Amino acid sequence: MKWYKYDIRNLTDSEYNKWFSLMSDENKQKVDRSRILEDKKRTVVGEMLAKKAISEWCDIPNESIVFETREHGKPYAKDLKIEFNISHSGNMVVCAVDDKPIGIDIEQIRPIDLKLAKRFCTKQELTYLFDGADNKEILTRFFKLWTAKEAHCKCLGKGLASINTPCSKETQTFVIEDEYIVSIVVTTSG
Repeated sequence: MKWYKYDIRNLTDSEYNKWFSLMSDENKQKVDRSRILEDKKRTVVGEMLAKKAISEWCDIPNESIVFETREHGKPYAKDLKIEFNISHSGNMVVCAVDDKPIGIDIEQIRPIDLKLAKRFCTKQELTYLFDGADNKEILTRFFKLWTAKEAHCKCLGKGLASINTPCSKETQTFVIEDEYIVSIVVTTSG
């Protein structure tokens, strides 16, 4: 497994134009429909990271990579034996690749209504979340749980339908600059 991160604030106009030109017509239209520049950048950077990661992993040129989507919208690289997943939050975009099914999620640590946790967390997770923690630690713990759950769902390719299930034991969680939580799930079998 390998993962990549990119801060969209570092994207130059020439990089944006180059990577936009390599996108499928469908994805170009998605970018064009977006009204917010940061959303456009996140979409372009997500595809850029995925193509760079796949190109490196498979030792093929970026231009030869074609994306399609499975049921529930999980993207895949047509005719290649590689799995990848993309996520973004705030200014960060992340992508993970492996030869086994993989899911990645990133969330910027920010204030939220913690009633959400009561809807989506198990009793054991709620105990972990609230016991002996101040507000900042509760938010960090919440986003660790949330990203783990979302990465697990994305790995399975079932969308968020199973978000209420406990976190996967295969989850790896990383903190980026005390501001973001990233979780990655790779299945143990191909």
